[in-house]
Amino acid sequence: MANGIFHVDFRASTGDYGDGLVVVKNGAVNGGDSHYLYQGQVPTESGPFNSEFRIGKWREGNTNVVGIDNYTLLATGHVDYEAGTLELQGAVVGSPELTIRLRGSKLQDAV
Repeated sequence: MANGIFHVDFRASTGDYGDGLVVVKNGAVNGGDSHYLYQGQVPTESGPFNSEFRIGKWREGNTNVVGIDNYTLLATGHVDYEAGTLELQGAVVGSPELTIRLRGSKLQDAV
């Protein structure tokens, strides 16, 4: 099934790290954590992808892992719906030295 709720762990080139939840449904990715929202697209079938993800601050009180509140991440990755995994790595548009690596594990199907 090409839908799911994933727990994601991410680490930035700055040494900072965090985690959150994302819901993948029909290729759309929507998720977040206690201070930031993430949105983007992944393929509807298992396999590699290239995509853009928008990261935006929704609540004060924390600094983003790359030190920028609102940005676009250009990413390459792989999603495997059968195994329940999601991986990507990407760079911040306009600041390619700022990178993020993310790994996700499916918790359950999305409805």
